[in-house]
Amino acid sequence: MAKMTFWNQLGFRAKVLLAMAAVVIPIIYILATYSYMHSKILYETQMEKGLALENELVSEKVFSLFSGKGEVVKQIAELETVKRFAESEPTRENVITNRDYELINSFLTRVQEEDRALEFLWVTFLKNDFYIGDSGVVSDAFFQVNDRPWLWKAASTSNVSFSDLYIDYKTGENTISVIYPIDRDGRRLGYVGADMYLEGIPSMINLFETDDKHHILLSSSGQVLYDSQGMWDAFDGRNLLANDSKLINTDKGNFYVEIRGVDRTGWHLVSYANESIVTKPLSNYLTTLSFTWILAGLLILFFIGMSLRPLLRDVSTIDRHVKNMEKGNLLTNMKISRKDEVGMIAQSIEQMGSRLHFKIQEMDYQAKFDQLTNLPNRLSIDTKLNEWIENHSNENDIVAVTFMDLDHFKQINDSKGHAYGDSLLIQVAERIQLLMPKNGYFGRFSGDEFIILLRAEKKNFFDIRSTLRDIHSSFLKPFVLHDHTLYVSPSMGVSLFPTDAQTREQLIANADTALNKAKENGRNRVVFFNFEMKEVFEKQLMMEQGLREAMKSDQFQLHFQPQFSLCSNHTESLEALMRWKHPEWGMISPAEFIPIAESTGHIQAIGDWVMETAIQQFKEIQKAYPHVKRIAINVSALQLREPSFLGRLKELLKKHRVEPSVIELEITESLLVDGGDEMLMKLSNLKEMGVSIALDDFGTGYSSLNYLRILPINRVKIDREFTSKIEVDPKVHAIVQSIIDLSHRLDFDVVAEGVETIGQLNQLKEWRVDVIQGYYFSRPLNQISLEAFLQKESNPT
Repeated sequence: MAKMTFWNQLGFRAKVLLAMAAVVIPIIYILATYSYMHSKILYETQMEKGLALENELVSEKVFSLFSGKGEVVKQIAELETVKRFAESEPTRENVITNRDYELINSFLTRVQEEDRALEFLWVTFLKNDFYIGDSGVVSDAFFQVNDRPWLWKAASTSNVSFSDLYIDYKTGENTISVIYPIDRDGRRLGYVGADMYLEGIPSMINLFETDDKHHILLSSSGQVLYDSQGMWDAFDGRNLLANDSKLINTDKGNFYVEIRGVDRTGWHLVSYANESIVTKPLSNYLTTLSFTWILAGLLILFFIGMSLRPLLRDVSTIDRHVKNMEKGNLLTNMKISRKDEVGMIAQSIEQMGSRLHFKIQEMDYQAKFDQLTNLPNRLSIDTKLNEWIENHSNENDIVAVTFMDLDHFKQINDSKGHAYGDSLLIQVAERIQLLMPKNGYFGRFSGDEFIILLRAEKKNFFDIRSTLRDIHSSFLKPFVLHDHTLYVSPSMGVSLFPTDAQTREQLIANADTALNKAKENGRNRVVFFNFEMKEVFEKQLMMEQGLREAMKSDQFQLHFQPQFSLCSNHTESLEALMRWKHPEWGMISPAEFIPIAESTGHIQAIGDWVMETAIQQFKEIQKAYPHVKRIAINVSALQLREPSFLGRLKELLKKHRVEPSVIELEITESLLVDGGDEMLMKLSNLKEMGVSIALDDFGTGYSSLNYLRILPINRVKIDREFTSKIEVDPKVHAIVQSIIDLSHRLDFDVVAEGVETIGQLNQLKEWRVDVIQGYYFSRPLNQISLEAFLQKESNPT
């Protein structure tokens, strides 16, 4: 019943067309399929014959080259003069005095000069283990025949032999030798050989190379002697049979491959052609066939329409135009001039379609384009990128997604106003549009963020880089905003499809990650995404989430590293070192999580915990070991920058009844660089309280001598990077000695970190370092292990 209803709803012309299509389409499909398959077999047969002929021609060319050189060395080896000369058993010392030497040398030199393919022609003698060569060459005392890579082949035959590819020990060139033995009365006296460099073979085979057909030359042991496209790894192990073409599927495409041996060399020549040699003509044939079928269908439809037109006349026209309007083609001209009801209906439909069309155009533009810059907006960018990804069919094509924003744009908006910001965005859009290639797409993502889409073949990837470089360089020219000149720089992050991601969302996310990396590296640069960035980002995210849990579940620990006084010969102070023991990840170094804690704002809570825990545990330690006078605590710039830091420290000292003099805060020079006079004042206040200040990692940061003059410090700590090299690097030796001497002159104590050997200790003693810290005395210890260490130090027996 449903089928009959559908049939009754069809127009007369549709019914006729449907009936004819039900008969014609299957017949055309069967004929097209048969023609296509038959043509494919013919194309493949023709291609395989051509490939076999190509292989045979190149093989003969290679054989001709080497057989010709084999004939040369054979003729030389068969000369009576050469055999007599070899039989006389000359030595390296007297060879040039031999009566036949000049004759043979002259002959070798002449042959080598006349044959450009021969790089070196030589005769070697087994008896006294040396050789002579053209142009008067005589081997040195280091030459050993048994070490030559061609000997095992030459020794196993009495005919011409061809060596595998080897690197000549004299010239360093990739070499192939053609050798013929010198025999007399069944006794082997030596060999005549001709050396040819591998570079001669490509120039010969290149004559037969085309865009579609290529060749690979293999030695008898499977060495690759020629492979211009690097394809042998894709073919090796595919069970190739000699003189038989085979279609092989690889990651680089599908290829017809044929292999055959090069006569009497033991070598093999592989010829291969891209499957497109067959598929491309077939594709053209299929296109022609499809076009013919479509044309036939259109002609049938045309004749049917012409025959039915007088019957249905304007009603069918109105019906057709209404259906087109349903599909979105709202602008229509029916060309119906009738004045009756049919004409009025047609006119009303045309007017309604026109009004709807312009209204939809306006709404569509507002939905797809940015109102400020008239650039495609985020929706259009997403649509275009999805379209490029879905239509990506050529594996050699790449799409570059570039996320760009303007450095410090918020400051421009805040200082100049939004009118300046809007004007700047408009000028940026206009400037970049002028630099976009025809196959590019440029739009505004949001705010001051823009997206640049570029695509090209992999071999033309430089064009993408060049376009991005031009866009970046265009910002060197200033912008003029309301009669004011303004310089702005862009930061750009780039991700590639399909290399970096397969989806639009991930491509944009990766480009955003690369953009953030560009900002971290100083802004005003173009950075391409790599998976290391993603791993770092994901690791930081996991670490941030782990930090939240660590503070809740008490995963942090304090370890203490003893600081040994060379004056009193005992531990006089401790450095508190934070450790994070994660239940799954194990022990995590502060170098990994402290930067993340600083960037996420967790450093304040962590710093407070470290300071209170260190003071509390140190008080317990000092009760049992009063000679330990000080606890050193590392503080970050963010902690010190907090206005409440001094008050918080005073509260902790009062709470645990600890004197300020037992506290030493370790800082770096970057504190003063970041904080300026305000930070200098805060450090002075700490010192006035009685708290000691130590300048940590001196020598690896800014290391300005001016800081030693103005910073209110008590101690200078030499970084372990310097301590570890004082025995092996004279320059470091001089630097460390100078730092110690300068610090003492400025009335600062000196602590040497990272002392691990007796040699380092003795040298530092000689320079009168005050305190030693490092694995030579003790690793960082938890509170229980530290008490055992101090107990043993107090009672060494």
